[in-house]
Amino acid sequence: MISRRRFLRTTLVGGLLLGGAATVGRHLSGYHLAPELAGRLKSLTPKEYLIFDAVARRMLAPDGPDAPGAEEVQAALFADGYLARLDEGMQSDVRALLQLVEHGSFLFRPRFSRFTHMSPAEQDATLADWETSRLSVRRQGFQALKTLALLGYWRDDRTWPLIGYTGPTLPERSRAKLE
Repeated sequence: MISRRRFLRTTLVGGLLLGGAATVGRHLSGYHLAPELAGRLKSLTPKEYLIFDAVARRMLAPDGPDAPGAEEVQAALFADGYLARLDEGMQSDVRALLQLVEHGSFLFRPRFSRFTHMSPAEQDATLADWETSRLSVRRQGFQALKTLALLGYWRDDRTWPLIGYTGPTLPERSRAKLE
């Protein structure tokens, strides 16, 4: 059971980290997204989309030649649409989390590079630090991003054979209506 003091300290630290990263992150530039793709975004800014896309590419790195990658299933675009259906508070929390992942590396590791500018190995190490952090807010943030990435990945029917799923089973009368 968590003590009230520890809960307050964790909440305060988490709030400061998310708020600081969001403030700093929104004022930095250098992010370029094709205009046709940027025009399709519903919730995320182009910068936030690119950060989540980089995270999803590392979390969803294909295991073999028959496994589609995050970019093929458009996991980041799905996440943007999914977030658009959530309340503004949740969207704001995810945006702040993305800014913290992008610009907060120097707080936790001796890296002064943006997440999107790191090598794949450095990105993997950064995400592993988030996953195993002593700070519960970082572990929870990692799990939130992982869940969002996995939702975007496994909803695509090209990924289903990888786990032996053949698709939804429809009752006979529903199948007849489709044919």
